[in-house]
Amino acid sequence: MDANQLSTYWRLALVVGGGVLIQLAVITQFRFFGVVPDIVPVLVVSIGLLGGSTTGATTGFIAGFLIDLTLVQTMGVSSLLLTIGGYFAGRLRELYDPVHPLTSSAVGASAAVFFTVGFGIMQFSLGQPAPDPIAMLWQVLMSALWGALLAPLIFRVARWAMLPSIGREGDPVRRRRRAEIKSQSVLSDPTIDARRRRKLSRRRGGF
Repeated sequence: MDANQLSTYWRLALVVGGGVLIQLAVITQFRFFGVVPDIVPVLVVSIGLLGGSTTGATTGFIAGFLIDLTLVQTMGVSSLLLTIGGYFAGRLRELYDPVHPLTSSAVGASAAVFFTVGFGIMQFSLGQPAPDPIAMLWQVLMSALWGALLAPLIFRVARWAMLPSIGREGDPVRRRRRAEIKSQSVLSDPTIDARRRRKLSRRRGGF
């Protein structure tokens, strides 16, 4: 194990442990528009987006295990859902390598919705009363909103934790900035024609 990997492990332990602690000890004490924001699923998928499917799934399992253990609830429910979310976020990175600035918000909102719906289904299948459909719909919508709003900040925390392993070349923020600089330099070149200039301008906002 090299120094970069060791530094990443320590940072991930700090970030994941701190995220679970903040969620359970602080955030659960507040309700915003009737819904408690959930930062752990957003944190897990952010790590998956940066580190890949294995890192995302492993982080999700550990975070879910800590949640289930702390709340003394049915073991495995949170672990299963967060493992799935972290894995698919990692696969998204491996298959498409998205660098768009809104990717974290979109994935964060999706993770919050997936965890909210999945947790409700799992609890119902384990014999818990079915939630009110209107209340459940409102919770899903607000979870998506909070996931999208909190994702950029949480992504920055996850990026700090993963930076020793992914390095400058694997950092999506740096790669996006380099792409923007390159695109701007190409667009300013007077030798390219107008049609190509328009095509390059459209591509600047994509993945």
